[in-house]
Order: sequence, then C-alpha cells, then structure tokens
Amino acid sequence: MKKITICLIGVLLAAVFSSCEKDDDPAPVPIAPILKKVIFPGENDVMPGRPATIRGLGFDPSDKVFIEDEQKMTEVQLLSVTDEAMVIMVPADAGGVYTVTIERAGKQTTLDGELKVPFVIVLEDLVMPAMPFAAGATVSIGAEGFEAGDMIQLTAPFYPANKVISIPTSVTPEGISFQLPADAYGANTVIATRGTQRKTILGTIGIQVSVGDEVGGGVVYYTDNNKLHGYIVNKSNTGTPTQQFGPSAAIAYAAGTSKDLGAGKTNTSKLVAKMISFRQNFSNWNGKKTAAELCDELSVTVNGDVYDDWFLPSQQELIEMFRVKSMLGTHGASVPANNYWSSSEGDGDAAGWSAFYVNFYEATQIVSGNSDKEGWQIGIRAIRAF
Repeated sequence: MKKITICLIGVLLAAVFSSCEKDDDPAPVPIAPILKKVIFPGENDVMPGRPATIRGLGFDPSDKVFIEDEQKMTEVQLLSVTDEAMVIMVPADAGGVYTVTIERAGKQTTLDGELKVPFVIVLEDLVMPAMPFAAGATVSIGAEGFEAGDMIQLTAPFYPANKVISIPTSVTPEGISFQLPADAYGANTVIATRGTQRKTILGTIGIQVSVGDEVGGGVVYYTDNNKLHGYIVNKSNTGTPTQQFGPSAAIAYAAGTSKDLGAGKTNTSKLVAKMISFRQNFSNWNGKKTAAELCDELSVTVNGDVYDDWFLPSQQELIEMFRVKSMLGTHGASVPANNYWSSSEGDGDAAGWSAFYVNFYEATQIVSGNSDKEGWQIGIRAIRAF
C-alpha cells in the first residue's frame, strides 16, 4: 500500500513539473508592420516644412517613420496616428520623390507608393503689389521665408520661346525687392527661385508700356487703358510692296474672319488653316504664299531674342496703326505710302473674293474698303500682341 502511494505521488509531481515547463513559452518573435490600403497624398497636398497625411490601416503611435530618396534616408517626426491615417512632418529641406518606411520593434516595412514633395520655397504672409509699375521701377514683395540669394524670374506668353528674365533680389525686413529690367513689359508671372530646383509662383505684376516704346521686336503702336496689353508693329514691311492677299475664291473657301480689334491673330490662324483645304483642291497657289502666311511665318531676331508670333492685323488693328504712322517714322518703323491688307475678309458673299485694306497714302483721313484678294497687289505689315 505504501509503495502504491509513493508511485502516485511521483506521477503527480511529474505532471506538475511537465505542466510548468509547457507554460514557460519563449517570447513572441517580432514581425514587420502589416499595413493595408495605403494612399499617399497628391503632390499638391504636400509642402516642405508642413504636415502631410498618409492614409492606411495598421499604423501605430510607436512607429518610426523614414523617408528615403537616392541620396539618403531620413527619420521624420510622426505627429499623430488614427485608425485610418498617420500624419508626418515633411522636412523643410525636402523635395523630390521619396519612399516611406515604417519601423516597429526593429522590423521594417516599405510602403507601396511614393511621397512626392514639390521643390518649392515656403513663404508666409505673401503680399503682392496691386498697382502696375513703370519700366525700370523697383518692386517690393512682402513675405516671410525669403533668403539671401533668392532670384526672381519673369515669364509671359508673349516673350520668345523659353525666354525667362532672371533678376537678383535684396532681402528686406518685409520681404524682397528687385529692379525691373528694360526688356520686361506687360503682364508677367512672377516666380521665386532658390538654387537650381526650388521655385514658387508668387503671382503676377504689370509693367506698363507706352505707344512708341521699342520692345518685343518692334515698336508699340497701341495699348489698352492700363498700358499692359496692346500691339507691336514690325519695323519693316513683309514681302514686296505689291503682294496679293490670297486666292479669290467662292464663299465656301472664306475663313470666317472679323474686323474687330483683337481679332487679327485668330483671323490669321483661320486664313492659314483654310489654305490647306484650298490647295488640296486647286493648284494655282501651290508655291505661293498668302498675306496671312507671310506674316505667320515671319521671324525677327532682336538682341538674340527670336520673335516668331507675328500676324496680319485685322481692319481695326490696321486703322489704329494708321492713326500713329507719323510717330512710327520717328522710331525707325515708318510705313511707306501704300494700301495695306488687313486679315479681315469682305462682308457677306464678298468674303470669298475680297478683303479689307487701309489706305496709308492719306495724311490723316481714314480710308478703308474691301478689294479683290487676288486681283489687287498692295503692302503687308505684320504685328504681334502682348
């Protein structure tokens, strides 16, 4: 009986020790963070030195966040975490495309996607001048965040292709200041740049011009009331003194032009396009250029800048040129006595065979009418707009 009892006690003790050994499991092995439904913000929603939100499931407040480009990996501040997103602080010097890596308990997961940070200059309390400036004036722009060495770029659609006017700046307690160069005119987009990559569009400024100013490849002969938009005439005629307008054709081959101020550029485009279909059906103008084509293909180089956006003026644009023809002569852009084609076709049924002209033989009286496109041979003077 004693022997049996001792054996039972031994079995029970063995079971107890065995049970204790099973409860002593090793510590769990960390795994890389499991993150789902990750959505990166768009580039327009990210700014250097500002918070950015990355949406997704599985983020944790204990996570470390790293961004990495081709040069280096940088740990960034994790500002907050919710069930659906995390908010990080984008470094002030960030710019470009980054991968984002999340580290938890020493294990890392790289998110599927990219954080795109624009190369911009971050400014606070930007104040752009409201009034237009005279040529050569000093411009002041208010804002916090400018640095020594920042540059200003001026661009406009009427400048030659790829022309950017770069201007050094002086940092002031209120922002920056810079002086307008002589070749800047009209309504300009203002861009702040820093180094070779960072730039921020600040807004627009107006640089006034006056009739008689020699800018933009020719001479200004008309401006609006604000002196920010108008027309520039080429200093010489295009083609010979006796040029045909184009084919005298049926109304079906009329381009559908206007006589109004502001219509010349569109008129020219329509006339050039219409000649494509005309030449497909008729050969008599193969190898010859119309008045509109001669202006459209004109290229003028002044001080290294190439101006190639000329057009044949509308009737009203040509009349405005007539009004100041004496002034043009004092700026090397005299208009020889002649009749001159406009880009405005005749009215009604006459649109197919005629176009309007302006008589520059007259001293002051405005004389304008329409005549045979092909039968009459007169002068051409190209203009461009700003």
